[in-house]
Amino acid sequence: MRSTTPLAAAFGAVALCLFSPPASAQTGQAKALARTDHAAHAYTPYEQLVLKNVSQFHKNFNARQWAANGALVADDFVASSNGAEVIGREAFVKRIARFAGPFPDVKIHDLDTVVDGNIAMIRFVITGTHKGDFKTRHGVIKASGRSISVDGFESFVFDKDGKLTRLVTVERMDQLLEQIGAK
Repeated sequence: MRSTTPLAAAFGAVALCLFSPPASAQTGQAKALARTDHAAHAYTPYEQLVLKNVSQFHKNFNARQWAANGALVADDFVASSNGAEVIGREAFVKRIARFAGPFPDVKIHDLDTVVDGNIAMIRFVITGTHKGDFKTRHGVIKASGRSISVDGFESFVFDKDGKLTRLVTVERMDQLLEQIGAK
C-alpha cells in the first residue's frame, strides 16, 4: 500500500491543474480531478515560519518590493526559473523584477499554498497587461496591449532559519506567448 503525504497529494493536484487541457476543453470528470481539495493540518511553529515567509514572496512581488524578497533568501540560494539557472540573492532580485517592464500591472495571485516541514509549494496565476517589449531567448516581443492570465507553480526549500535556499518556478510560458500573440 502506497502512502501519500499531503504535500505529495497537493503536488499531484497542482501538476494536474497546470498540465491539464484548458477548462473549456475538459470533460466533467477532468474538471472534478483538476480541483484541489486540501485538508489542512496544524502546522508546527517552524512550518508557521515557512508559511509566513513563503506567503511574503508574492506579496512583496505585487508591492514591487523586490529587495524585500532578497532579504528572505539564504546566502547559498539557487533557483531554476522556467529552466534558467539563478544563483544568489542579487540575481534572484533582478530575475523577479524583469516582468514589471513589459507587464507594469503584473500581479501574482496565490491559489493553493502547502507547507510540509521545510518545503512549501504554491500554485498561482500571473495576470497583467503586455504594455512593454518582452525580451525572450528567441528575441523581443513588441508590446501587444493584451491581457495575460498564466498558470504557475513554485516549489520552495527553506533552511533551519526559514530562509529560502532552493526554488523551482514553472510557468505556462506557452499560455503567455499565445496570449500576447507571439508566434
